[in-house]
Amino acid sequence: MGGWTCSHQIGNVCDLLNRPCEPGMKGCTLYGKAVFADPATPSNEAVARREEMRKKKEEEEEMKRLMEAAKRGF
Repeated sequence: MGGWTCSHQIGNVCDLLNRPCEPGMKGCTLYGKAVFADPATPSNEAVARREEMRKKKEEEEEMKRLMEAAKRGF
């Protein structure tokens, strides 16, 4: 397990949001980019949504490729 330092954290306050620092909250630079050990961290849900959207897009692109191949007779 590693640690990190945020350039927006000054003491216990997020300088970016002007409120107490809560890593992974909406507005945090890590929101939607990192999964946290605390399951209640909003970032975790955002990461899951992003992953679902990525998978759906990949599936749609694969379906398009298959449809085009079928049109060409493959």
